[in-house]
Amino acid sequence: MIGRRTKIVATLGPSSSETSTLDALVAAGVDVFRLNFSHGTHETHAATFAAVRQAAARAQRHVAILQDLSGPKIRTGRLAGGQPIRLEDGGELRLAAGDREGSRDRVFTAYAELIESAKPGDRLLLDDGKIELKVTGKATGELVTQIVNGGMLGEKKGINAPGVQLPPSAVTAKDEKDLRFGLELGVDLVALSFVQVAADIEKARSIVRDAAKDVPLIAKIERPQALEHLDAILGAADGVMVARGDLGLECPLEQIPRIQKAIVARARALGRPVILATQVLESMRTEPRPTRAEVSDAATAVDQGVDAIMLSGETASGEFPVRSVQTLAAVIADAETVAMPAALLGADVLLEGLDVAKAPEGFETLRRHGRAMCEAAVTLASAARADAIIAMTRLGKTAQLLSSLRPRASILAVTPSDAVARRLNLYWGVQPLVSDLVDLRALETPIRASGHLPSGAVVVFFNITADLTRQDANFLNVQQL
Repeated sequence: MIGRRTKIVATLGPSSSETSTLDALVAAGVDVFRLNFSHGTHETHAATFAAVRQAAARAQRHVAILQDLSGPKIRTGRLAGGQPIRLEDGGELRLAAGDREGSRDRVFTAYAELIESAKPGDRLLLDDGKIELKVTGKATGELVTQIVNGGMLGEKKGINAPGVQLPPSAVTAKDEKDLRFGLELGVDLVALSFVQVAADIEKARSIVRDAAKDVPLIAKIERPQALEHLDAILGAADGVMVARGDLGLECPLEQIPRIQKAIVARARALGRPVILATQVLESMRTEPRPTRAEVSDAATAVDQGVDAIMLSGETASGEFPVRSVQTLAAVIADAETVAMPAALLGADVLLEGLDVAKAPEGFETLRRHGRAMCEAAVTLASAARADAIIAMTRLGKTAQLLSSLRPRASILAVTPSDAVARRLNLYWGVQPLVSDLVDLRALETPIRASGHLPSGAVVVFFNITADLTRQDANFLNVQQL
């Protein structure tokens, strides 16, 4: 039976690398596995990729693999002897460009653009905000800073620069190499870190085209500059991720809930899938149960209508990876028992104020006959009290359109492509089924055999195409299985 609508993304790591754990995670309901290319080698990622494919095959499920590129992550460099240093409140610390060993007086970063872009008065946050610096001056190749909040600083810790205008370049030389490797490997989705403008997406898109691949690109929203160009980014990308980790450091913390809500609404308006990420069940890295606040946070995301919720450290390095997925699945399932207005809100309501000039290619066509057909299918399914809408789709676009409308009926996407079936796992309410697209009567057998629908279920068969001259498409048909 088709159950949970909101999908689960799980990050892979040391805690989830064993075969038995992967099998358990798939059984617990993971729809997409994330490979974090900020860590690991090509060899380890290739082995993990193969292990996921094997686990999905054993479970006879289509599970997607998301490659998450590291992007221009700003980090501190090496320290003398590899030992942490203590930074005292009120002291001075120089931050220099280069790849040398740092000390209590001076630390280095390979990201020279930060040294060039920061100016006196700017704040720098190190190690997830645990340490705060204030830029007081500049010297040749380095920043002079005052330590506002000190502490122990280890090697290769992240640096956030709220308000600092950094060059828009979400695809580094490392990312380009990693992306080409991932495309050759056969990843289903790619996430781009620290996207600031639409051009960041286009650079990655050109690499995908050069590789003759068709892989959706997910823009991770982590910097305030991305919010200023959100519609253009949504138009260029195939989906977005609300990456609350860095976003919570780059923006005032109290603004994160409304920023999250706004991103979800804008993504919904363009029919773009949206993933909510970071610290969803953070306490389950070390505890067998989440906090009440974490449960409420996940349920709120369901109410807002996100397509997927992502677990990071919970499944990558936590002590309870499988239980974390089981817990999130239970929270989602319960939240979905209530028809919340935001989650089931038709996208037309969200289109108000949308800058259509920045919308994706074909958006106007989508809004005309394609969208009209989808709305007709949803209306028909509602009037007929159908159990499911069966979308016949070669590239997945029909199922994606239906998903954006959030119908009350389940969506069963029938496609002849395994690759399309895997990536459709990211979309709200879509359950993929691989089968040849023949006449409707012939499709009844594989649909019944899939076990997704009960015998006697009322279904709406649905197909659309942009080619209005074709006589074998653009149809609606109500049947009982």
